[in-house]
Amino acid sequence: MRFGKATALFFVWFASGTALAGERMTFDAFLTKVNDQNLGLKIEAAKAEASRENAKGLSIPPPMVGYVRMTDQSGSSANGFEINQMIPFPSKISNDRSARKFEAEAQEEARLGMTSEIFAQARVLYLSLWVSQQKKEALKEKKGVIEDHIKLARAGVRSDSFLRIHLLKSESDLDFMENEILSADQEILEKEITVAKFLNVDPGSFHPLLEEPSLITLPPEDTAAPSHQFESARLSLESFRAREQEAKSVWFPDLYLRYKETGETRLMPRLSEVMIGVSLPFVFPWNASATAGKSSALKVQAEFEFEKEKRKIDSEKSTFFVRAISLKKQIDNIKQKLIPRAEKRMKLVHNLAPRDMETLQDHRDTMEAFPDLKLKALDLRVQYETAVAELRKYMRDQK
Repeated sequence: MRFGKATALFFVWFASGTALAGERMTFDAFLTKVNDQNLGLKIEAAKAEASRENAKGLSIPPPMVGYVRMTDQSGSSANGFEINQMIPFPSKISNDRSARKFEAEAQEEARLGMTSEIFAQARVLYLSLWVSQQKKEALKEKKGVIEDHIKLARAGVRSDSFLRIHLLKSESDLDFMENEILSADQEILEKEITVAKFLNVDPGSFHPLLEEPSLITLPPEDTAAPSHQFESARLSLESFRAREQEAKSVWFPDLYLRYKETGETRLMPRLSEVMIGVSLPFVFPWNASATAGKSSALKVQAEFEFEKEKRKIDSEKSTFFVRAISLKKQIDNIKQKLIPRAEKRMKLVHNLAPRDMETLQDHRDTMEAFPDLKLKALDLRVQYETAVAELRKYMRDQK
């Protein structure tokens, strides 16, 4: 029985303690790991490389070479060969080349845009884990305040029924703080798993103690250069326009070349044959019409999607910019005014002995205000950093 209790206590300690028992990790070191190990970055790089390879060269069908064996009525035979080549109409070749080039450029811009988004997400994840660790410390500080308050209340209880009720409530609040700290431990472990997945590392051995990152700078509302996401959408539209021009060229004939040569037999002389032909797409117009119509419809769809993406980017930038300004003002107000005043009140009250029920409650409220403001400041910090991160993902070359 004792062994079972000891084992249970060990696992409780392990769950609550190892989250903060790892090595220290700075934000710069975290970004380096993201750059080296994040699977999202590797996937986007592979997509861009595949698109670059696809854009190389001209799209012309390869020639066909065949072996020919001819036998005449006398049983005499001869060997030969045949070469066939189809050459698409020049506008089909040039428009296909342009479309593939635009697709490769769009994919590269998408890679750069996704890189900005991943690094913006990395900062939010790092900060969220750091905030969770700091919240636990603030909760422990608040727990200490309640414990000290209980000591004061017990000293004055004696026969006062109201003080006894107050003491019981404070003891219940202390028990509640135990739950809050356990919940904070759980939150830390869950965020460690999320960050470990983001870094592509084993969550079981990932328990870093993070250092506070500097407050992120709010970027200007308007930037001269368009975002990578905007450029990717624009280049994708250009590729659809090139595909539309390629599809319209389906009405133009393709060139077919053939050269055939066979050896001499008893009844037939040596033979060489040259054939030059063209396709006649207008003979079955429904095929060409369907191809051109489909491409035009896809181009119109791409135009609407481009406009939708443009409005989405503009709307999000405006929303997050306004939100970030408001949150920054709230953070400054807490740090520069509320926390210093709460600290002064706490120091004053700390040296005063409560005389009655009212002053005892005032004592607790004042002492608790300081850690509560710390918790509020941490929540605002996460909201502010998230808003700025959403803004910075639309800026070029941001990490």
